[in-house]
Parts: sequence; C-alpha cells; structure tokens
Amino acid sequence: MLTAGQKKLLVELRSSLAEAVPEGQISESDYATKGYHLELRLDKGGVRRVAQIMLDKRFMLETVTAADFIDSFELVYLYSTYNQQQVRLLTRIRIPKDVQPFSVSAIFPAAIWLEREVYDFFGIRFQEHPDLKRIINPDDADYFPLLKNFGKTKFTDQIDDILC
Repeated sequence: MLTAGQKKLLVELRSSLAEAVPEGQISESDYATKGYHLELRLDKGGVRRVAQIMLDKRFMLETVTAADFIDSFELVYLYSTYNQQQVRLLTRIRIPKDVQPFSVSAIFPAAIWLEREVYDFFGIRFQEHPDLKRIINPDDADYFPLLKNFGKTKFTDQIDDILC
C-alpha cells in the first residue's frame, strides 16, 4: 500500500514528467512485482530533462545500464528517493545504435562511473561525458562483451589458451 506521501509524490512526479517530456509514455507499475512505481519510456531523447526533474524532486540516480537489441540500444535509468516516502522511477530510452546519447553526469556526478561501465560493456559513447574510458576491461580491448555480436577476440583467444 502506498502512503499518502508516496501518492502525492507520484502525482507531482507524473505531472512534472508529462510537462517536461510530453513525448514520453508514463505508466504505473506494481512495486511489489517490478520494484518500481512508475515507468517512463522515451525514444531517442529527453534523458537530461528527466534527470533534471529527478534532481529537482530530490531523487538519486541508482543505476544506469543498457540492453542490446538488433537495431537499437535501450538505456535504462533507475531513480529513487532516499527519504521515508520511497518512490522509484524506471526510465527506458530507445536509441538507434549510431546515436550517442547525452551524459547526465553534469546533473548526477555519480553517472560518470555508471556511464563508463555502460560504455565498457556495450560501446555506447555518451556525449559530453567528462572521462569516458574503460572501467573494468583492458584499455586496449577490442570488444564490448555485452553486445549480441560479441565473439572471439584476441583476448578471448589468450584466455582460451590459458584455460585449455
């Protein structure tokens, strides 16, 4: 059951998002089964407008990740409050593979690390990111391991030689 404070915050948040990103599709979700209260779907843009609203509403950025589809990527941002009226928003942004989304690191500095991880595993380059480089894989790696087309590379061949 939602508290009165959560209901109020969800109404305010839904209104703010509808005004700032009218192209977005906002839907309610069952927190008990999905782990978030609202879901926002966007195509191509609006990531910074959403991030600014979330900051203004005193939300924090929990995580940024992505999913690789045949013709596009889906960036996933999870925001939540850190007070007694916990509310979580999941934002999904579908982008073509050749588009570089804008970084939200100027709004949420923690995104510097999260976006670096997305780059490291998916190869998604964020525009205006202050330090976009690999975070886990070797700097000279010639692969992005979470892409659907990930296959043999010079590094996986070396690992196979060691393990076999």
